[in-house]
Amino acid sequence: MTKLYSIDLKLWLTLSAFLFAALLSVSLVQVHYDAQRESLLAVTDATLKRDLSTLNLTMQYHLAHNDQDEIRSTLIAYQQGQQYTQLALIDMQGMVLYSSTPDFEGQHYADTPLKLKPEIFTHQLSPPYLVVEYIQHKHLYQAYSTYEQQGTVPADTPLPALIYAEYSIASQAQQLLEYTRMKTLSILAIAALLTGLVVYFTRWFIHRPVSLLVELSERLSRFDFSKTLEIRGAGEFKHLAENLNEMANSLQTGWQKTQQAETEARRKTAILEGIFSALPDLFFIIDKQGTILEYHSGQTDDLYVPEAQFLGHKIEEFLPAPTSRHFTRAIQGIEKPGQLTQLEYSLPFENGKRHFEARLSALPDSDALVIAVRNITDKKRQEEIILHHAFYDTLTDLPNRFLVLDRLQQLIHDAKRDKSLVGVGFIDLDDFKKVNDSMGHEVGDKVLVHSAKRLQSALREKDTVARLGGDEFIILLGDLKTSADIHPIAAKLVKLFHAPFNIDGRAFNISLSLGIAIFPQDADTPNDLLRKADSAMYNAKQQGRNTYCLFTENMSNTLQRRLLLEENMQGALERGEFEVYYQPQLDLQARKVVGAEALLRWHSEKLGPISPAEFIPLAEQTGFIIDLGKFVLNSAASALQQFHARFNASLRLAVNLSPRQFYDPQLLSHVEHLIANCELQPGTLELEITEGLLLSGDSTIKATLDTLQKMGVLISMDDFGTGYSSLNYLRQYPFDVLKIDQSFIADMHTGSESAYLVKNIITMAHGMGLKVIAEGIEDHEQLSRLVEFNCNIGQGYLIGQPMPQAAFQDWLEHNFSRAENIMNKSLSIQDY
Repeated sequence: MTKLYSIDLKLWLTLSAFLFAALLSVSLVQVHYDAQRESLLAVTDATLKRDLSTLNLTMQYHLAHNDQDEIRSTLIAYQQGQQYTQLALIDMQGMVLYSSTPDFEGQHYADTPLKLKPEIFTHQLSPPYLVVEYIQHKHLYQAYSTYEQQGTVPADTPLPALIYAEYSIASQAQQLLEYTRMKTLSILAIAALLTGLVVYFTRWFIHRPVSLLVELSERLSRFDFSKTLEIRGAGEFKHLAENLNEMANSLQTGWQKTQQAETEARRKTAILEGIFSALPDLFFIIDKQGTILEYHSGQTDDLYVPEAQFLGHKIEEFLPAPTSRHFTRAIQGIEKPGQLTQLEYSLPFENGKRHFEARLSALPDSDALVIAVRNITDKKRQEEIILHHAFYDTLTDLPNRFLVLDRLQQLIHDAKRDKSLVGVGFIDLDDFKKVNDSMGHEVGDKVLVHSAKRLQSALREKDTVARLGGDEFIILLGDLKTSADIHPIAAKLVKLFHAPFNIDGRAFNISLSLGIAIFPQDADTPNDLLRKADSAMYNAKQQGRNTYCLFTENMSNTLQRRLLLEENMQGALERGEFEVYYQPQLDLQARKVVGAEALLRWHSEKLGPISPAEFIPLAEQTGFIIDLGKFVLNSAASALQQFHARFNASLRLAVNLSPRQFYDPQLLSHVEHLIANCELQPGTLELEITEGLLLSGDSTIKATLDTLQKMGVLISMDDFGTGYSSLNYLRQYPFDVLKIDQSFIADMHTGSESAYLVKNIITMAHGMGLKVIAEGIEDHEQLSRLVEFNCNIGQGYLIGQPMPQAAFQDWLEHNFSRAENIMNKSLSIQDY
């Protein structure tokens, strides 16, 4: 580093100019004084001796200060100013040390024009010693003068030495004096002028620029960039000013950028602080040795130890040993920026164990690492819940299909090893659907939970109870020696469900149907065993329910039939296999056709005609009934539009709604769309619902029925008397029509009780303002009695069978032409 020393230019330049002029003046005065004295003594010998004495002293001074130039200058000055012709300084060996004639220096006096007497060097001289000799014919003085060393003289100068002088005492002495006086005056004038010029120069060209530069530097030190400095001319000050101006511009630009950068940095810092406070993560900055350098987070609930205990410490100092080792390996494994390492660990807290996920990454251009730690306890719990839900039923907490298949596979493996049997039971709760539809899903779920607990209580600990879904359960019975071991277990399960369920203060009698397949005699794979147990369960249903059946090969046919129906039902609508038939409805009092009921038929390309009793329950179970119901509604609305256009009569069509279809959220909008598009008149579309739908007491049922009625749709209660009949339902809900189930009509001719019941139902319905439809009329006696009971409308094979749309149109056209005699002639019915 270069060191510089600074002075006050204003003071020292002025002072230097003054001192220079003063010293110059003093020197000139001294010279003038010496010249004047020499001129006074020029006429005498004493003058020369005095001059030589003065010269002697001068030489001693300059030799002491080693001022060689001054020695020569003095000798030359003496020769020129005082009429000396020769002046020399000679050592005692005769060598000329200094001379007014430089050519003589370094030579022996004998080799020069100097006329020294040799004997002068042989005298015993003691300083001071002066010898003056006058050569008259030359008007010349020869003088010898010795001197004693004072101070330090050059090492190569032999001592003592003598001064030799040749001096002319001509008239020039007086002229020299006058010349010296004039020179002194001139030099004094020049010194004064020089001092003034220096002061002026330093003021304008040094003092003022320096002051302005100092002022500019002071403003720059205060980051004041409002002014710049302009210096004219050339030189270092101008260059320095330009540099300072450029530096000011650079500093201003840099300062502005710095201010912007600081503002941006503060903004980003605020953003980061906001992000840190908003994020649930903990952020740590550590070095490669695992020492925690920084910590950031908006919350501290997940800190294992307080912040003051870990800052500046290594991770291994406060974390449990296993977790610390995980972190150490992760830190050592990070080699380059951008590399992400992730690890999971858990820590014990007072309120329980917490799970964390840590992500480690190297910071760019740094040896530090960043660790982002997130609490994943809830995530872990959710994963456990999801994993549990993947293998357990959410309602009953029993194993589901996936888990039971896995356990069954393990039981089969153990049975092969132990030469034992495995029993697989397939359970379906009898009439559960009716409870679910009538009492609501909440009650149905409680029945399922109670059923699951009852099944678990009846089995051994090593047996498994699982729920497939709905009201279907699976039981796995392992370690069986013979198939006879299954019978007491199956009988116990059936008997166990004879006791009613007490739910919310109400008793529910639910029985079960159990089908059992045995490994290895029935099947040797889990899926085959379940399929055959399912087939055995359906056989138990056909035997009257509330019983159990072991699988036989004959049951495979029933199962195969069901599977074929399910398989062929897929795409049957698209293939046009379903068709809507129409069965006429006759006004028994007015003796004319008033409408028909839309009935669905299925004619499979592969399986042929399939009874609704067979495919409707299957469609209900699979949920396909919603698509089928929409198809029937669309077909019926389109047909009704054509009937009205062709016959110009207010015929009406009745369409059945299944419970699942009734709860379809698109039902209302779909019906409204059909009424508008097909221009259906009010009272021409009738929707039939079963009374079992009303038992749930769901408030949305009445709202839906009210909305349908406002659309002009007639609401009919279908199959009245077969379920949990309650006259309150007829009063509570907005029904227009009551439809008596055909089972009551069929029994009217066998006894008076059924006929009396039908008559009372008709009377009661009329009293409530409802019209009555009797279905299943197959003979004249039934028809006659219904007319007698003032039944409004009749429907049955006696009146007309279900027909395709085209056939029904032909039937309508034939019967409308004979409207008055339809009951006598078209139906061949006698007067009654």
